[in-house]
Amino acid sequence: MRAAPVKTSGSAGRTGPSGPEAAPPPRVTAADIEELARRLLDPVSRLIRADLRRGRERSGRLHDGRR
Repeated sequence: MRAAPVKTSGSAGRTGPSGPEAAPPPRVTAADIEELARRLLDPVSRLIRADLRRGRERSGRLHDGRR
């Protein structure tokens, strides 16, 4: 019994078209950056506050002292 030969496409290793027919990367606008910054602000600030709180707990100072 013989195995059938493996058929390979001519574009081995390529993920998409290249050359003049390739689509340009999407443009990032200032509005996109503003929206991303607004969406990231709350989670990042929450993580920073938690990290500062853990640092104060490790050093034995439970309160910031500035307030």
